Amino acid sequence: MAKYTLICFIATLLFVSCKKEPETTAQPRPAPEQAVQATLSSSGKGTANFIAAFIEKKKQVKNKLGSLSRDEANALYETYKQENDSSLVVLDGYERNILENYYSYFSDERGNAINPPDSITKKVKLLDSAGLEYWEIGEGIVEIRTQPNYYLNLFKGSVSPDYEDYITLLAKDDENLYAADAGLAISFADVGRRVINWEKFIAKHPYSKMTPNAIEIYKIYQEGFLLGMDNTPTIEVTDNKIYPENLKEFKAFSAANPKSPTTALIKVVIETPGTKDQISAAVIKEQDKLINKLIADTTPDYY
Repeated sequence: MAKYTLICFIATLLFVSCKKEPETTAQPRPAPEQAVQATLSSSGKGTANFIAAFIEKKKQVKNKLGSLSRDEANALYETYKQENDSSLVVLDGYERNILENYYSYFSDERGNAINPPDSITKKVKLLDSAGLEYWEIGEGIVEIRTQPNYYLNLFKGSVSPDYEDYITLLAKDDENLYAADAGLAISFADVGRRVINWEKFIAKHPYSKMTPNAIEIYKIYQEGFLLGMDNTPTIEVTDNKIYPENLKEFKAFSAANPKSPTTALIKVVIETPGTKDQISAAVIKEQDKLINKLIADTTPDYY
């Protein structure tokens, strides 16, 4: 899977498009998606107006959360996240010139860091005031996103435990870019930690509405840990041997997590004869079986 496609795929999984029906009472509350108005649609064009509307919209959400049940807060998170993901495309359009020339503002022709012009510094501060930031995702591509803890800070204590755990993991993962330029941007040890974090979520919340998304994210990290990427492989192409540093990581992971389904897949990588493609096929074949086993085992002492 190409690097940019992989990143976009993970980003797509950060929200769930289908919505839960909110709980009803004797006097029903308005549906969260009706309560949160798209204030951006009535704002003027340009980044400053967008930011003002974005901040106002967040205030609406924060005020609304105090009167919602957990199920309603869950639905509001989904709606609000989806609306923000769509609206930030508009902001990218306003900021296209900066996004396309981002590196020239922060580094010279030799790649040395330089201080950006005051106009760019002010723009960075403006985005920060709304909980937004420029984000480099590799291959010279820069986009605008919400800061890692944006949704956690807003929804913590209001959504159900499974949603809070899910949002917490996403916030942690978003602190560091996972992949860039067809290679891992973090260490294999860090990828292994992400694998375990998502395994624990799936085992703890096997029937959560967030679990299908969690499984897809988990499988991406698991495959990255076991097989690497084009520019950071775990297996040599010439003789199909596992690189010594990866074999060391595999052994450390297996010793620390003997019950992990990933440990079982490590055995597949090590013991399957053949080419890298054949080993990859064997891993993918076993993945779903082991994930089903993980979901079935919900005992608290699984780890």
